[in-house]
Amino acid sequence: MSGEVVLCYSEEPELALDLVRLARHATPADGSRVHAAVLPGAPADAGERLGKAGAHVVHTVAGTAHTDPHATAETLKMLVSAVSPTLLLVASTKRGREVAGRLAGALDLPAATGVTAVRVEPDGVRVEREALSGNAVAVERLVRRPAVVAILPGTTAPSISDGAAAEQKAHTAPTTAPLTERTEVRPKAGGQLEIEKADRVVTIGRGLKKKEDLALIESLATALKAEVGCTRPLAAEAGWLTDDHWIGLTGHRVHPKLYVAVGVSGAVQHLVGMRSSKLVVAINKDPNAPIFAQADYRIVGDLYQIVPALTKALAG
Repeated sequence: MSGEVVLCYSEEPELALDLVRLARHATPADGSRVHAAVLPGAPADAGERLGKAGAHVVHTVAGTAHTDPHATAETLKMLVSAVSPTLLLVASTKRGREVAGRLAGALDLPAATGVTAVRVEPDGVRVEREALSGNAVAVERLVRRPAVVAILPGTTAPSISDGAAAEQKAHTAPTTAPLTERTEVRPKAGGQLEIEKADRVVTIGRGLKKKEDLALIESLATALKAEVGCTRPLAAEAGWLTDDHWIGLTGHRVHPKLYVAVGVSGAVQHLVGMRSSKLVVAINKDPNAPIFAQADYRIVGDLYQIVPALTKALAG
């Protein structure tokens, strides 16, 4: 089978590159074409980088930069009409999922979100998604085309270079009245932590007794040159850390070289966010804590004794 066409878009430049790489691997090498969309507000070098990642054609849309998902979906709807793709790939971010839903609804297309693997086959688009809180993989086939597929961040593939520059096409965004109006922009509390990119992570759970004791965890993280993560209760309920530290099914997913879980019980919702870690060290006073089943090294004991001793040893 040849002649497949994939259109890729994400508002996050690095995720857009991942989508292009995936698209090149998800389609037959003979005759397939990967298109990438660059919407208003994207970095100046976005088109060039997408070409280097493997896009055959880059569509640059001129117009007013916005964050309204409805307007984004309308712009992509215009590109779908121009390109006639077999498959539309977007990143399964909060905004990306909304854009995917709006576009699929507007064009009456099948859609899948939270996808970890995709392949265009003769009888449809084959996708894999996590199910049952990450304990199973659901394999589905979208038999109608085009299909809208939202890819989970962190899913990528190697670049494929044809040695030729991508074809460039220019468009003008349609005149679309946004359904939302930006009234204010505030810096996100907690800074600009991107914990998904950290090589080392120290995560704290409910084993910590009070917020002031976060200093113990921060000292260990400093000694390891790691970022601090947390489970859902410490961010969503206690508010001890901001959401950019939250690791889990509804938080961030990390894949560091070293993951240290301190006072983390190991609920399945948390394990989904860290199970791709290469080396896991768990510290918990409960010898039957579920986190130990995921750990390469297990330390049973009181974190208030172990963490300071470990920090001191690393500093020395």
